[in-house]
Amino acid sequence: MNNKLSTLILDDDPIYLKLAKSRLQKDFVVFTALCPSDAFDLLLKERIDVLICDFNLPEMTGVEVLRNVKEFHPETDVIMISGSAEDWQIKESFDSGAIDFLQKPIEYKALKISIERGKSFVSLKKKNKEIEKHYSFLSQKLNSQHSIDFVYCSESMRQVQSAMEELARDNQVPVLITGEIGLYKDSIARRIHNLSGRSAKNFIAINMASVSDAMFEKKYFGFKQSRKGRQKDEFGWFEIAKGGTLFFDEIIDLSIYQQAKLHSVLQNKSYAKIGSKAKNDVDVRLISACSDTLNGLKSKNNFRMDLLLKLNGYNLYIPPLRDRQEDIPFLMNYFIRQYSEKMRKIIRGFDPYAERKLIEYYYPGNTQELSNLIERAVMLCDGDSLNLDHFPSFVSEKEGQFSLVNSFDLALIEREVIIRALKECDYNKTQAAKLLNLSWNALYRRLQKFNIDLPEHAL
Repeated sequence: MNNKLSTLILDDDPIYLKLAKSRLQKDFVVFTALCPSDAFDLLLKERIDVLICDFNLPEMTGVEVLRNVKEFHPETDVIMISGSAEDWQIKESFDSGAIDFLQKPIEYKALKISIERGKSFVSLKKKNKEIEKHYSFLSQKLNSQHSIDFVYCSESMRQVQSAMEELARDNQVPVLITGEIGLYKDSIARRIHNLSGRSAKNFIAINMASVSDAMFEKKYFGFKQSRKGRQKDEFGWFEIAKGGTLFFDEIIDLSIYQQAKLHSVLQNKSYAKIGSKAKNDVDVRLISACSDTLNGLKSKNNFRMDLLLKLNGYNLYIPPLRDRQEDIPFLMNYFIRQYSEKMRKIIRGFDPYAERKLIEYYYPGNTQELSNLIERAVMLCDGDSLNLDHFPSFVSEKEGQFSLVNSFDLALIEREVIIRALKECDYNKTQAAKLLNLSWNALYRRLQKFNIDLPEHAL
């Protein structure tokens, strides 16, 4: 068993990468990457203990890479390196979560000491993870900060609410929530859990795009150490959620390999940890979500029908916001109160023209887009009411405003939402991913899927 600490060096200088790898590989497992996208791919595929990241990179800044890693790969420690060591660079790096900052040229001994120092962080975090898995799910049992109150007045959403209450009374039937992006399907899943008899147990939400094939079994089913092994037991999500609910977000992102593994477990109603032959019974309520329609899922050749049948005990369809315009004023008032309180501002409402334009707008990003628009407007507002100057120009544009409304092509709508988010963030992919409530990797896959071209200055 290889017990060496694994490191990933991210630098756009191939000569430096080659030299650094030759120096480090006798003491560490070393991976290298010339650009952030290659580094993110490696972080998905490999266990990386320490990332050594250059401050100045072509695709995005080193600090942006650092923040992305701390958000999506918190188990990885980051050491920042740079040819210069300006005070602001050092401060920004440490404020963003770096464990060290080293100036080039770096002596091998200093770099080794810095990496070794990361060992204690890695060991401590592994212990903390075990404690958290056992004892730190109280916050998940409550409505999370990403949830929103269920605000509506439309008949279609009243029917959704009624269906949720019925589904909560049945603790077993698997639920498939379908609807476009931006409809807070994760909050709906959590609400069903909180109303159900399983609410005292854990609700575990999983972004399906965040787990590689190599890590799938370990993450889902756990790990059992051998007698001589040094790696400690790890709990899988099925075990952590025992008696509670597992929420699979965007099941369309499951690979063929993962679909086969998941179907086998659901078919046999049991699973075994890696390193163990003992069978564990499956005792979870499954709620899945997809931004495609049920018929769209059925028509996809790369999604197993037998798995879909296992996940789709009941299809809960959430209508898009443009089809229930009467809900928009209620949501507008809800969000303006929420963000005014958060930013400690007194904003009483909207001027009539802005209110009318917001109600008429077609919201390809649905409730999430409305929330983002109002949050931005509240941030920009210095007065006591919001007007059109506080919103992007496309909200009031008539041309093309209804071009997607009558379209049944969800892919076209999703592509439009992603392009809008990228433009809003000046093509910064990390910021756009946050705006869309997607992981960086999920956004990257969609950029490839929809063949979205980015300008040269895109980060």
